[in-house]
Amino acid sequence: MTANQSTTDVLSAALNVRQAARHAVNGTGGADTVLTALSAVIDYDHASLSRWDPLRGRHLTLAGSYPAGATRYIENRLHDDPGFSLIRHSADTTRWWHDVPGPVRRTSTGFHEVLEPLGVEDGVAQCLFAADGRYVGILNVSTTRARCDQPAVRAVMTLLGECLAAVTDPLLGPRSSGGPADRNGDAAGGSCAVLVPQDEDATPVVMSGEPLPGLTDAGSPLTALLRRTAARQGRQQGPVTVLVPYRQRTLELHLTRQDAGTVVVCRTVARPSALSPRELEVLAELTQGRTNRQIADRLFLSPRTVATHIEHILAKLDVPNRAAAAGRAVAWGLEPAS
Repeated sequence: MTANQSTTDVLSAALNVRQAARHAVNGTGGADTVLTALSAVIDYDHASLSRWDPLRGRHLTLAGSYPAGATRYIENRLHDDPGFSLIRHSADTTRWWHDVPGPVRRTSTGFHEVLEPLGVEDGVAQCLFAADGRYVGILNVSTTRARCDQPAVRAVMTLLGECLAAVTDPLLGPRSSGGPADRNGDAAGGSCAVLVPQDEDATPVVMSGEPLPGLTDAGSPLTALLRRTAARQGRQQGPVTVLVPYRQRTLELHLTRQDAGTVVVCRTVARPSALSPRELEVLAELTQGRTNRQIADRLFLSPRTVATHIEHILAKLDVPNRAAAAGRAVAWGLEPAS
């Protein structure tokens, strides 16, 4: 954006960003076209649009122009930076570089290791949230020119948060450049949203997407899990995310309480730590404190086979015992389906 752009010019450029975001969500465009459109709002030197992967605990770049080292920082270390915590957990989710408090700036490795070597003088970091409250990604924009935040630009960047979040939302937006599958062979995607009514006798209702088999079937163990987790979520303040091994898939269930019941966003995700489907099932049983014999009876295995699976789990997680493995699984939100 040039210094002499009028408010009308900025608003017109913002509309183009919204249009590019709409095309990206519909599959008729990409995240790179969104950043290109954004350059008419802010004349940046570097920018990136990244999706948050809660299972891997890292960001995935959808499009960006930062050098490789800066991109690695955004993907693997940004979420631990004090500056990121300041933005994500505050009411103001759009933060310009010069507005970051001095103490945070001094302790931020991102400022010292990434921005300063690039000669960055100004820019903005914007945490992106879905309508149901999920953190879905971040926009980072940097410029070597001072003060790119004229009032009109500050206003439209806040207004663009919703459409940018739609691009980074794995339930809506485009896939990352890494493709839909990982080395474990689990395809990402398969997303849907289901409403679990407060009435226990009412059948869950599909809100969007194609539900997986068993997700809304009466008597299904997965449906029972939805109701148990929804009841637990109702006793908590914020959303709940659980990880469930189910029929050779790994499902991430994100539950948000609403007036009519609980909205469950379900998607297929990659298996963590290269665990096999059966190992993930055994690990899920460990979170319930079950013995090898109990696990064997529940999964129709022999106790010796269960013991072998546990040995493999401990090795892959690099933990000393089953209690430590269970603790790791609880941190992931892993639960058995039945």
